[in-house]
Amino acid sequence: MSKHSYWIALVMVAALVAPLPALVQPESRDGRTGLRFNPDISVVIDSIFYGYDGPGPLGDALEALQGFGHAHGPGDDHHHHHHHDHGFEKGFNLRHLEVMLSADVDPYFKGWATVAVDTDGAELEEAVVLTTALPLGLQVKLGKFFSDFSRINAQHAHEWNFVDAPLIHHVLLGDHGLNEIGLQLSWLTPAPFFLQAGIEVLQGKNETAFEYHGDGPLPERSNPRLFVGWLRAAPNLTGRHALQFGVFAGRGVRQEEHLGPDGDDDIGSHYLDGHQWLYGADFVYRYTPPRAYGHGSFILEGGYLARKKEVDLIAHNNPERAGLIGRTRKEMQDGLYLQAAYGFAPRWRLGLRGEVLGLTNKWQLPNGAERSFDESYRATAMIDWTLTEFSRLRLQGSHGRYDLEDGKKDIQEVLLQAVFTFGSHGAHRF
Repeated sequence: MSKHSYWIALVMVAALVAPLPALVQPESRDGRTGLRFNPDISVVIDSIFYGYDGPGPLGDALEALQGFGHAHGPGDDHHHHHHHDHGFEKGFNLRHLEVMLSADVDPYFKGWATVAVDTDGAELEEAVVLTTALPLGLQVKLGKFFSDFSRINAQHAHEWNFVDAPLIHHVLLGDHGLNEIGLQLSWLTPAPFFLQAGIEVLQGKNETAFEYHGDGPLPERSNPRLFVGWLRAAPNLTGRHALQFGVFAGRGVRQEEHLGPDGDDDIGSHYLDGHQWLYGADFVYRYTPPRAYGHGSFILEGGYLARKKEVDLIAHNNPERAGLIGRTRKEMQDGLYLQAAYGFAPRWRLGLRGEVLGLTNKWQLPNGAERSFDESYRATAMIDWTLTEFSRLRLQGSHGRYDLEDGKKDIQEVLLQAVFTFGSHGAHRF
């Protein structure tokens, strides 16, 4: 562990441990001193029917998206794409069956675990312990969890106001977002309005944003390898209005292994090692009407996300490229989105979203060559029907124009989503 990560981890652990002897045992959530031994159990079924019109599904197109993928430019050999796991198969899809267990551990901690099951198997999404009685507005979260890096990233897929996350989140963070093992320290400040800050120390296992190998020509890096910081603020609005802003940033180890058709021994195989920055901002405005079943409700949210990647070429199997070893490859890409949903009738909502990728989209290669790429766009409309708080049907259509390796392509998508929740399911975050 490097010296700076050692001190950050030490401070966060001290914040968790030091106040415990002075704590007074609070009452449990049900108003009695004691423990709740029986966990709440909930299940979410998220199923999707998918269709498209174009050269292929969106998931394949994002693999060939100019600037954002691993397509090579001048001075590189061969093409090698990293699989981002975006999109759905044509026809029926079970995005996942999500099983969540949650309970109070004791007067000082609560915990929950979430397992996502699909047709390929099961994956542990979350296994979290959260403090509940630290003083001074401090709270510590440890385990495996969705990072508070952006509002969208902290949500589960069934909480989104559209079937899918904004494109910029897909291409920079992958299909599962920043879902990491580590520790988070947050502080709810004593400001006269909501103001919360947090830092996270994470292992850094995201295969899209913070790809890591640590073997062969690529050096081992000590854990943890990813550090995230964020700040959220909400002014005190009157009536039924609410507004929240957020800013966030993260820095982690980035390694790339570009293999030729013949694998490690191919003359075009080469390896890069360095770091990547992610940063951005988002906001959400919400109006909750006095009418029942969401009639007249309105939510507007948007965000901007960018990355800056700097990796050094540390090995190349082509002797003609040996002079480039030690030089840096730099990339900068970004994107933004704006979306809104309006309750035009009881239980019915209409939503619109606009997105652009690659307002900044450029490379600087180890041989000194520079490349820039065009923007990609997508417009989306959705209508959903929330029969009860436990079931929702949603129809969504989108049209996108994407800058791909073989030219600009149009792709239209249609998605029909059905989400069902049963069991004791806690309220969603703001």
